[in-house]
Amino acid sequence: MKRILTSLNFWIALVLLAANGAAWAYALAPEGPAVEVEPRLEPDLAALRQKLNDGGHGGEPFTAEVTDLEAAETIAWYLEAHPNVPFRDPQVSIRPEGVTAEGVAEVLGLRIGLSGRAAILLRDGVPLVTLEDLHLAGLAVPGLVRDRVQVEIDAQFSLAQDLPVIINEITLEEGKATILGKIR
Repeated sequence: MKRILTSLNFWIALVLLAANGAAWAYALAPEGPAVEVEPRLEPDLAALRQKLNDGGHGGEPFTAEVTDLEAAETIAWYLEAHPNVPFRDPQVSIRPEGVTAEGVAEVLGLRIGLSGRAAILLRDGVPLVTLEDLHLAGLAVPGLVRDRVQVEIDAQFSLAQDLPVIINEITLEEGKATILGKIR
């Protein structure tokens, strides 16, 4: 063992391995977010939340318009309350064909860029979110991993069946989503 520790080749190999690891960590590290977002609940959603907390609003209709920035802020608000979710610096782009989200995931202690695109449909007043595309560090995630993420998304949205609201319509436009519904 003493011979290995005094070997110049051992130390050169160790330095090369460390440099290689640092290079990969730097290459995979995402750039900072295009826009820093403040964690806050979008105003229409905050008002709806308050009505639900107050109670006595059953049967009332509601409308929520959420822009790209407001969606990112709402995600940041959620993440702030759930520090165990390994995702930060959300950016959102709403388009008629779906919603794209980007951010930073922490995977095995590394900060890696994560982006995904999802389609949103309604079934019986509950949103159905289908993950169409997922990239980690700019590389497409294998189908098996994407399927596992979809299972987690489905589990979260299955909880929406018990929400005290019924969503009648979701309209996706360039840069904003409009949600129409009724309080149960």
